[in-house]
Amino acid sequence: MTLSSAPRILRHAFAAVIVLAGVWAMAPRGAAEEVAPIELRSESLRVVVSPARGGSLLAMGVKRGEEWLDLMPDPGSRGSSWLMLPYSNRIRDGRFVFAGRDYQLASAKNHAIHGDVRTRPWKVVEQTASSLVLAFDSAEVPDFNWPWPVHATVVITLRGDKVEQTLRLENRGETTMPAGFGWHPYYRRWLTRDGEPVLLQFTAPRIHPDTDADGLPDGPPEPVPADLDFSTPRELSRRIDACFAGFDGNATIQWPESGVTLTYACSPNVTHLVCFGPEDRPVLAIEPAANANDGVNRLAAGEAESGVIALAAGDALEASFTIRAEVR
Repeated sequence: MTLSSAPRILRHAFAAVIVLAGVWAMAPRGAAEEVAPIELRSESLRVVVSPARGGSLLAMGVKRGEEWLDLMPDPGSRGSSWLMLPYSNRIRDGRFVFAGRDYQLASAKNHAIHGDVRTRPWKVVEQTASSLVLAFDSAEVPDFNWPWPVHATVVITLRGDKVEQTLRLENRGETTMPAGFGWHPYYRRWLTRDGEPVLLQFTAPRIHPDTDADGLPDGPPEPVPADLDFSTPRELSRRIDACFAGFDGNATIQWPESGVTLTYACSPNVTHLVCFGPEDRPVLAIEPAANANDGVNRLAAGEAESGVIALAAGDALEASFTIRAEVR
């Protein structure tokens, strides 16, 4: 079988190996970067996971008749879906105040973004044909960009038509830290033809205002305007970059022409949903998260819906995110 004749999801995996080869070449011998992408499968789903890049999903495919249909775009160098820890989305200028102390992260120029585990190597703890357990310890990363040491695990399991992800984040510091998390899955905007419609549905009655259109809230969440109300299925026909609050953990993404529906089910501490659909790329990101964009600064401003979790020294939080992929 040639690369061009392989199923697209396998081509994604092959491409990921090539892209990541440079990363592995620069890594210390024996480091987790040397772990190649791992394919998991069930009867109707396949995913490709990269332990070398934060446990990111490089590809996700669903069985459609006798063929596999790709749901995620080609990953490039950053993956198609990644885990965001110990905070989700951005922190303005990498600066925040917590418990009366000022903190400055290293990434100040373009805001600190998406935590600091998505490009880090994770260790494989357990592996089967349909499940994977990965672990990350910041004590092994001298330049970890967070004031508190953390330990994290993620369990990825394929069960029938579901991809289940469960994370655990432990504060290994000596003081309470602000904690958050999120998942950042990208999907192909069009599955079987250019321009096919995609419908969204979720319940989240408030939205964080962003008058500067920089992805960072300007104040406490407000009622969702009519043109961004997705409480009933609504076609996504415009650019969107919005952080919704009061998310109830359930959402659907539908491609009616392709006959594919993705259904989200999240744990109760997943209270925000970020929706990103750019104009210049045929992709769509529907991101469940605990904290609002710039959540630590929203917390410092006294906002009740920052979503930030005060995680005491030695404590851990757990959260889950399940995607069900149905094909008619």
